[in-house]
Amino acid sequence: MESNETATVNAPLVYVVILTWNDTEMTRTCLQSVLGNDYGHFKVIVVDNGSTRPCGEILQQGFPEIELVVLPENRGFTGGANAGLRAALEKKPKYIFFLNNDTEVASDAISKLVEVQEDTPTCGMATALLTSPTPEGHQKGHVVHFYSATVERNIGLHYHHHLWEPVATKDWPNVESEFVPACAILIRAKALEDVGVFDETLGTNWEDYDLCLRFVEKGWKLITVGQARVVHLFSQTTGRKSPYITYYFTRNRLICMARYASLKGIAANSITILRTFYRQVRDYGFTNWACHRAFLSAFWDFSLGRRGHDRVMRSRKG
Repeated sequence: MESNETATVNAPLVYVVILTWNDTEMTRTCLQSVLGNDYGHFKVIVVDNGSTRPCGEILQQGFPEIELVVLPENRGFTGGANAGLRAALEKKPKYIFFLNNDTEVASDAISKLVEVQEDTPTCGMATALLTSPTPEGHQKGHVVHFYSATVERNIGLHYHHHLWEPVATKDWPNVESEFVPACAILIRAKALEDVGVFDETLGTNWEDYDLCLRFVEKGWKLITVGQARVVHLFSQTTGRKSPYITYYFTRNRLICMARYASLKGIAANSITILRTFYRQVRDYGFTNWACHRAFLSAFWDFSLGRRGHDRVMRSRKG
């Protein structure tokens, strides 16, 4: 990696952190894309988040250049991510590129992200334009999975712009955003030390919303780099409508509303908030009793102040 022809003596050190759990295939594809990048000064940490088989060791056999962090038990998304972020911070890089294992990174993505960060000292996090294959597959082109978003604190939601638009139909200039998803973010190490890592009491879901608002409140900008591209095959690990996700999505949204919304704002938007919860129930299905139980448990645990990833809803199916 450091011997890459494009390397320069003064290139900032980037540590790539990839989190995996009970998976080698997706992570292997992600690693191949990362290691094929044209940026000349980066290293890779893979965090095995308590896999039931030695996924990290298997991956390291195929990619001996990676550094490995093996956790003895699953610490949830935030706990696993923070283990990787802290291990990277100890290496004193200028930037940390945090990646979900269900991503594929374009060969020039790291270079383009670093370029924007170097040109914008107030940028705390930069993300690539995230794309997803069309239902017909890669050969039919890609659609936008994330470009930019607006945050509505009093409702506890973030609204994504240009979602599912064909990527090839227009140019995608760099843009500031009020939120960036934590699946492919280049983080300035100085900013991370200033703001702090993910809140581990959240477990999973809304941890990136919380982190983004903390960055913004500290004066750090969030930027999407339109010419940097990352393919994201989202929700490959936990699914999208499981009791597990229903619980954390609901509980953590309530937590974030309590942290960042005003009582006056919540009262003024109460009807809208109720409608969004109704749509959530409608989306996972009115006869999905497992998700109903998870949904009600989330409200109950929030009201009792129960936090942490140990409140896991054990079923990841639904």
